Amino acid sequence: MKTFFSWLSKPYYFNPNLNFKFRFSFYFSLFVFLFLYIFRPFYLSLFDVIILEYTIGIGLIAFLGTFFMLYVPPLFFKEYFNEDNWTVGRSLFLVIIGVLFIGTLLWYFGEMYKEPFQLRKLSLIEYLTYSLLVTSLPMSLYTFYNERIVSEKRQKRISQIRNYRKQQQDQKKEILTTKIKLYSDNKKEFISFDINNLVYITSQGNYASFFIKKDNSEDLKEEILRVTLSKIDAALENYNTIIRCHKSYIVNTKFMYDIAGNARGYLLKSKLISFEIPVSRKFNKNSLLSLLN
Repeated sequence: MKTFFSWLSKPYYFNPNLNFKFRFSFYFSLFVFLFLYIFRPFYLSLFDVIILEYTIGIGLIAFLGTFFMLYVPPLFFKEYFNEDNWTVGRSLFLVIIGVLFIGTLLWYFGEMYKEPFQLRKLSLIEYLTYSLLVTSLPMSLYTFYNERIVSEKRQKRISQIRNYRKQQQDQKKEILTTKIKLYSDNKKEFISFDINNLVYITSQGNYASFFIKKDNSEDLKEEILRVTLSKIDAALENYNTIIRCHKSYIVNTKFMYDIAGNARGYLLKSKLISFEIPVSRKFNKNSLLSLLN
């Protein structure tokens, strides 16, 4: 039981991409339509005349219901659907709610055909119970195997990052300059600093805030530039102590001394700042330790 609850709390990837949600809804509804049209389980063999119309209707409802569950709730519950906080348990809970929602729509759709074809009528509760029983096992297995695949991809990505940085370090013949000059998106402003004094960078809307250690002091000064973290990360990619640890943070690992948190979310500690910097779930603890070292 303890192992099961541990599995439910494991990090799981929630894809926020609209194109992914549309494609997933489409292929899922296409599978439902083809399965019902070809194999005609339960009472569908009685629908010879209108089987195409009926199964297309079910497929369309499955598409709309699935897309609605993937798209609408995240708009209103942004913190709950934050990809950094998403777990296996939350994913299964979303599946259960989705099954109940789509099952309710399908029940009302099926009611239109019960009387003309003299089919056995099921109450909404009975229909939803059967729906959960039929879908719970395959969806749990899908989540289990998908979580393993996502974990393997995450580990592979971490290995690629480490290998890439090592190759860059090994192949770099010239000595990198420590004096950095970064321009804004409009190329009109710039800031310059010594890479050895850069502690961390964070995004502030359309701007990036650079926190730089003052010479011979433990104090930090903040400089702001209108530029994206992606451009900064690309400009500093040859410096192996600079990593983008989170969508909103770039850090200099030479100033990070410890790791806090657990598998649900790690945090980097620095003696120069009063708070802990969040870390993306693509990093596990071992990979973080190797990057810090």
